[in-house]
Amino acid sequence: MVKNGEFFMIKEMKQKGMYISHIAKELGRDEKTIRAWLKEEAPRSYQRKQAKPRKLDPFKAYIQQRMEEGCLNAVVIYDELKAQSYTGSITTLRYFMRAIRPAVEAKATVRFETLPGEQAQVDWGHFRVDWKGKAIKLYAFIMVLGYSRQMYLEFTEDEKVETLIGCHERAMHYFGGMTKTCLYDNMRTVVTGQDDHGQVIWNETFARFAAHHGFAIRRCNSYRPQTKGKVENGVGYVRKNFWPRVASFTDLDDLNRQARWWLNQIANQRVHGTTHEIPSERLKAEALLPMNPQPFEQTIRHSRKVSSDALISYQNNRYSVPFALVGQVVQLQDEKNGILRVYDHQNQLIAEHIKATGVYQVITNKKHFEGIRTVGNHKVPTPMPKLVTNRTLEVHERPLAVYEALSDEEVFYS
Repeated sequence: MVKNGEFFMIKEMKQKGMYISHIAKELGRDEKTIRAWLKEEAPRSYQRKQAKPRKLDPFKAYIQQRMEEGCLNAVVIYDELKAQSYTGSITTLRYFMRAIRPAVEAKATVRFETLPGEQAQVDWGHFRVDWKGKAIKLYAFIMVLGYSRQMYLEFTEDEKVETLIGCHERAMHYFGGMTKTCLYDNMRTVVTGQDDHGQVIWNETFARFAAHHGFAIRRCNSYRPQTKGKVENGVGYVRKNFWPRVASFTDLDDLNRQARWWLNQIANQRVHGTTHEIPSERLKAEALLPMNPQPFEQTIRHSRKVSSDALISYQNNRYSVPFALVGQVVQLQDEKNGILRVYDHQNQLIAEHIKATGVYQVITNKKHFEGIRTVGNHKVPTPMPKLVTNRTLEVHERPLAVYEALSDEEVFYS
C-alpha cells in the first residue's frame, strides 16, 4: 500500500520528467505499483479488512464463566460446547483457555471470600486415641461458614452417609440455618464418581438430603485446593488448639461436650485472623436459610422389642425405655457420636442414653420405672410369710429376786 505522501511524490517526480524505472528505484517500489498509482487521480483511503467471525467467538463468555466456576478441563468444556452446536476444534478451545487461565485463577482466588449466607465448607479430620490400651480412630466432622467463619465440630465413630447426614442436621441446629451451597472434596459419601463427560455423580441419598433442606452441593476441584481452604484451616485449628486441651474423656458424648464448650468459649469467640472479627458476632449477618421442619426419613434405625424388664438390647448392651412399652417394638437410632435415641411407633422420642463403651452393661434411667408398682387395676398382694429354719428361741427375762425366792422353797417329787 502506497502512502499518501508517496503518491504526491510519484506525481511530482513524473512531472519533472523522471522515468518510471527511476521513480521505482528511488522509492524502492515495483514499477507496476508506480504505473498503477500514476493512473489514479487521488490517493486511495486505507480501509481495514473486517475480521471474519471465528467459530469460538459466540462461546467465549460461556467458557470464561465455566472456568471461573472451577472447571479448567478442556475436554469437559469441549463436550459442553458441542452440545451447544460448536463445530470448531478442541485445539482452538485449548489455546483460548490457556490464554485466559492466569486471569481466571487470580480472579477465583480473590472471589474466595464468599458473601453472607452463600457457602459453607465441610471436611473430616482423623484423630488417633488410646482407648483402654488399644489404638482407635475417631472422626471429626467440621463445618465452617464461609462468611462468618463460625465453626461446628463433632466427633463420631465413622464417616458413613447416615453419620454425615446426622452431623449436618446438628450443625444446622447449632448455626440456626444453612447456607445456599455447601462445598465438599471427593468424599465417597457425597461424590460417587463422574460420568464419561467428567460430570459429578452425586451420592443419591445425600443429594436427596440436600434437596430436602434446600441447599446445593458443590465439589471442590482437586487441582484448586485453596477453594476449600477455610475448612482445611479449621481442621488444623482443631488439631492444634482443641486436641491438646483434651486430657481425657470417658466416651464420645463426654468428648463432644468438651468440643461444644471449646466452640462456644474459644473457637467462635476469638478474633479471626483473616476477617479480624469475632465469628459469633459476624454470624448475625449470615442470613442463613431455615431448615426444613420435616425430618429427613433416611436415618438408619434398628427395631427392638422391649423385654419384660423394660430393656432393649443393642451391641451387647441393654438400655431402658419407659416400662409402659413392655412388649412393644421401638426404633433405636445410633447417632454415632456417643448418643442413642429411641422412638416409638409414632416417631416420638421416648428415651435417650449415652452409648456404653464396653459390653454386657445395663444402662437405665430411673424415670423409666416410676409408677411401675401401681400399674393395672389389681392390688399388689401382701407378701406371704417365709419359712425360716433354725429359728432362734425367745428367752423371757425375769428379775434376779425371783430366782432367789425359788431357791428357798422345798421341792417335792412324787
